[in-house]
Amino acid sequence: MNKRNVIVPAVVVVAFIAIIFVAVNVIKKDDRKENIERNYGISHIETKITSNGVEETKPEDAVPQKEQLLQNLEDKGYDIEYYDTVFDSDIPCYRIYATKDNEFIDICYGLTEENAETAFYEYEKRYDKYYLMAMNGTFVYCISDKKVFKDAGFKSLANNGIQYINH
Repeated sequence: MNKRNVIVPAVVVVAFIAIIFVAVNVIKKDDRKENIERNYGISHIETKITSNGVEETKPEDAVPQKEQLLQNLEDKGYDIEYYDTVFDSDIPCYRIYATKDNEFIDICYGLTEENAETAFYEYEKRYDKYYLMAMNGTFVYCISDKKVFKDAGFKSLANNGIQYINH
């Protein structure tokens, strides 16, 4: 009888600790991915102050022009593919997917404000391993690492939208 009085409370305590452990892990899983800096809205903003006041950063200033991006990637030896939709969706865009070894960049130009966020969520479903995933204005892109970021001609992390940076 005495053993039962000790075992039952011990089992209850162990069960309680297990429930707390599981609950804490579920709460941590809310971000779904570890070591990812998630920014919504204006993030990594850079400002130019001139004699005329403050100039706002535009997505076009941070994202290389399509022709310049293609030239940069060709010069660095990337294999380039072109698409006219975001993956298998019906979202129209001018999509460039370039690879070199295990490195990649996947970027959409020509999106509207309405479908840029939907395109970004398609990218979220598609990619797990990356350095940078962003919706910057009407541009959506995913880049494998910092080297590709520089090779493609990006000079800044300035962003006006959603941006995930994987550390």
